[in-house]
Amino acid sequence: MPALLASLAVLAYTFGIGLAAAVVVVWVFVWIMVAVRVVRRHDLGVGGKLFWILVILVLPILGLLVYFLWDAARPRRA
Repeated sequence: MPALLASLAVLAYTFGIGLAAAVVVVWVFVWIMVAVRVVRRHDLGVGGKLFWILVILVLPILGLLVYFLWDAARPRRA
């Protein structure tokens, strides 16, 4: 019985580490995609681009949420 518990603990630890690694990979991918999107915007100057990149870097979840809401609210050009 203790061997079973030990193997389950190792399995749970391994799954947790793998899940955390997958979350980090997805997070880095999303951050890079948003950073590229910010840099490619023509309506922002250098200061605005730097501001948004710093916001999404320093305040990761909140910064991305605010950027997506702000970006969705701006009018589109035809």
